[in-house]
Amino acid sequence: MADQNIGVRASSVSLGITVILLYVLFVSMVTFGFGTYIFRTTWQANPPIILADEAAGEIEIDTDIDNNVFLLRREKAIEDDKLIVAAEIRALRQRLSENEAQVKISFGPIAREREEMRLFVNRTIIDLADYQYALTGPDRFKYENTVNDEDLQPFAKLTELLTVLDTGIDAADLDEDARASYVDLSNAAKIALKLALGDIEAANAASHAVQQEGELIEDQIAAREDRNRLNDENIAALRRVLPLESVIRARLSSLSLDLPIAPDLLLRLVSFPTIFLTLIVTIAAGALGTVVAFSRRYYSSTSSADLTLSRLFVNVGEGIAAAIAIFLFSGAGMLALTQGGGSAENVELSPYTVAFVAFLSGFMAEDAFASIQAAGKRLFATDENNDNGNANGNGNGNGEGGTTEAAVVEQPQPAAATEPPNN
Repeated sequence: MADQNIGVRASSVSLGITVILLYVLFVSMVTFGFGTYIFRTTWQANPPIILADEAAGEIEIDTDIDNNVFLLRREKAIEDDKLIVAAEIRALRQRLSENEAQVKISFGPIAREREEMRLFVNRTIIDLADYQYALTGPDRFKYENTVNDEDLQPFAKLTELLTVLDTGIDAADLDEDARASYVDLSNAAKIALKLALGDIEAANAASHAVQQEGELIEDQIAAREDRNRLNDENIAALRRVLPLESVIRARLSSLSLDLPIAPDLLLRLVSFPTIFLTLIVTIAAGALGTVVAFSRRYYSSTSSADLTLSRLFVNVGEGIAAAIAIFLFSGAGMLALTQGGGSAENVELSPYTVAFVAFLSGFMAEDAFASIQAAGKRLFATDENNDNGNANGNGNGNGEGGTTEAAVVEQPQPAAATEPPNN
């Protein structure tokens, strides 16, 4: 029994937290939706005045909020790209510094291999000295000149000496043991020399690879610096169109949110058409009405035990569906929700009325769906039903053709015309 009570309390807490989170979400959606709608309509009703020609004192009215929002978002995107590029350049410079250290380190194996080759050549020359006396004539003279040549590299010197000895020993008068001993020494020296040369070439290749990596990093740094210069040029061009001290920039700056996530949310929303903002507010209002109805039923003593987290989400989905239906009905003319006043040609869909009706449809979802069902029955009524309706009077039709007229919910005309607030 104690475990059951703990489970009930945990479920109650999670349900309450979810309701609160949904309240915050849908209230924020309604607030942001109406805020951007009011901002956009106010801008169109009272656009900022800018100087077209400062010298002549000419002014012009800028009503193109979408272009101004695009310019600001484009500038923000370029500035963000500059920050990314600057971070990449710092990282590449750090890699280049590490690469320079690796290049210096890579010279060490080359120097060691060369020194080992030099020592090996010197030891081998000493071992070959006993065979130089078997040489005669030009071969003896050439051998001595090669040994005394200070300009020859160790590898070239030893190769040249072995070549001279191979030629001279064949013609020299040596016994078989001495000749066999020289052949073994010469073959071993040639093999060791080839291996040493391979080690030097491998060390050189490794060093060259590290140097190539450094050159690649330098190219990447140069490319990003060029990209940053292009970004600076683009920002300068945008600011010539929309200066920093422009009244347009000042008005649009009020849409910036100091949030770590989606700080340009309002700037994105205000660029949407008003009908789309109305749809967002309608959906949020319908969902908010559902949450209000759910929380009222949850805290009543009669029905709270039957309400669960899954039921909450089902109700929210139904409320959103009912709100969308109200939006579509009003847009299709089946439910005319007007701003009030004005000629019939200038009737405009009122987001306030649509949102209010959407809130009621979410709050009273059952009644809303009943009304939608009744409207659907009138829309899809058969000829027989229309005849019956006409026989009974007007019925659901207009008394003549049986067609359905749109219900009109008109806001009262205010006593004095008011303009949207000036930002």
